[in-house]
Amino acid sequence: MKNAEERINRKSFRIKLFIWIGMMALFCGCFCGCYGKNTRTTADMAKMGEEIGVRVTFFDVGKGDAILIETAGHRMLIDAGYDDTAGVILDYLREKGAKRLDYMVITHFDKDHVGGADRILEEVEVGEVLQPDYESDSKQYLEYVEMVEKKGIRPVMATETMRISLDGAKFLVYPPQRKEYEEEDNDFSLVISMVYGERSFLFTGDCEKERLEELLKQKEFDLCHNVLKVPHHGRKGKNSEEFLKAVSPEIAVITCSEDKPADDGILRMLDGMGTEVYQSADGTVVCWSDGEKIACGY
Repeated sequence: MKNAEERINRKSFRIKLFIWIGMMALFCGCFCGCYGKNTRTTADMAKMGEEIGVRVTFFDVGKGDAILIETAGHRMLIDAGYDDTAGVILDYLREKGAKRLDYMVITHFDKDHVGGADRILEEVEVGEVLQPDYESDSKQYLEYVEMVEKKGIRPVMATETMRISLDGAKFLVYPPQRKEYEEEDNDFSLVISMVYGERSFLFTGDCEKERLEELLKQKEFDLCHNVLKVPHHGRKGKNSEEFLKAVSPEIAVITCSEDKPADDGILRMLDGMGTEVYQSADGTVVCWSDGEKIACGY
C-alpha cells in the first residue's frame, strides 16, 4: 500500500513539475517578447528593407542633422545638414530615383540644420516646408529664404501642434511654446514624434534646457519613445538625465562627428539605462520598422 502511495506521489510530483516548467517557458517567452530588445541582425534588416514599413536614415553629415523618413509611398526630410553636405542627401535621392519630398521640416536655423536646404529645394520638388516661427540673419538662413521665394513656396510656420499621416506613420509636430529663449536658435527647435504601429521615434533637433523642460511638462503626447534622436548632438545639460529617463529609449541615435563627439556623461547615462547607441560619426545610421520590430545598423 505504501509503495502504491509513493508511486502516486512521484507521478503527481512529475506532473506538477512539467506544468511548472511549461508555465515558466511560456512566461519567459512572453517576457522576452514584451520587454526584450526589438533589434535584428543585418540579414533581417535587409529582408525588412524589401518589405519596408518605415525606413529612417540618419545621414553622416558631421555634427549636423539630416534625417530622411521613407514610408511605402512618401518621404519626409527633417533638416538638411550643412551647405557642403547637401550632396550626401541628393546622391541618395538620385540613387533611389526620388524626385520629390512630401515634406521638408527645418527644426531651426543653425547652419548644420538649414545649410543644405537651398540646394535640396533647388533640385528636388518639395510639397510642403515646415519651420519654426522666427527669423535669423545667418548666411545659410538667408540663402534658404531666397530659394523658397524663388520656388514660390510659402513655408508653414508651426505655431501650434500639427498632425500628419503618411502611409500609416503618424507624425506630431510640437512647436516651441515661447517667443524668447536663452538659447535663441536651439530652443526654437521643432520636435517631431512619429508613431508607426506599436513603435515610435522622437526627433528633438537641438533642444536645450528650457525646451526640454517644455517637453517634460507638455501633455500633447507620450514622451516615452522606442527610438530617440538625442538632442543637440549629445551635449549634456542640467536636465538631460531627467529627459532621457522620461523618454526611456531602447535605441538612441547621436548625430555627431569625430572632432565634435557626444559628451561622455550622455553616453554613460544611456549605457546605464541599457540603451543601444548609434553615432553618425561612425557612419550613416539606418533604422527600419515594420510596426512591431525595429532594426538599426550602419
